Amino acid sequence: MKVYIGGPMFEISDVLYNRRLRDLLLEKGFEVYCPNDNEGINDKSNTDITGERIYEEDIKNLEDCNVFLCRMVDDSGTMWEAGYMDCLARKVNPSKYYGCIGLATDIRLNTTPDSSKSGIDNQSMYLNQFMVGGLKLSLGAAMSEQELIEKLCKIRAEREA
Repeated sequence: MKVYIGGPMFEISDVLYNRRLRDLLLEKGFEVYCPNDNEGINDKSNTDITGERIYEEDIKNLEDCNVFLCRMVDDSGTMWEAGYMDCLARKVNPSKYYGCIGLATDIRLNTTPDSSKSGIDNQSMYLNQFMVGGLKLSLGAAMSEQELIEKLCKIRAEREA
């Protein structure tokens, strides 16, 4: 089973985290595409990189994967990729494309909402409910790396049975 890692990828902390996820998945025997590793479109010293080239390269690699791992953050490219994979899994070829699984690691998700506080004083985390609904109707979501690995292993076992 091949997993495409989607999420923010431009800050050093994001690059390191994406590569950490890649390594965890590789250790568990998954094939992985991590866009941060694609030098052809991510070597920013190249002057011939265009939006079209990035799009075509990422879509080609997304179509080569079975599962889209969606880091549940506000990142427009990630959301586009998740929607694309959801369409592949629902409408194009459900036997090849399994769908999207979310990874929500923001520690604010563990905060109980406080109805006595409003606006910026209510520290509970909000996730876009359209995204949440799509992920729940696809492969679900995990709140930790361990839970993610367990869910992916279960998906792989079910699909390979």
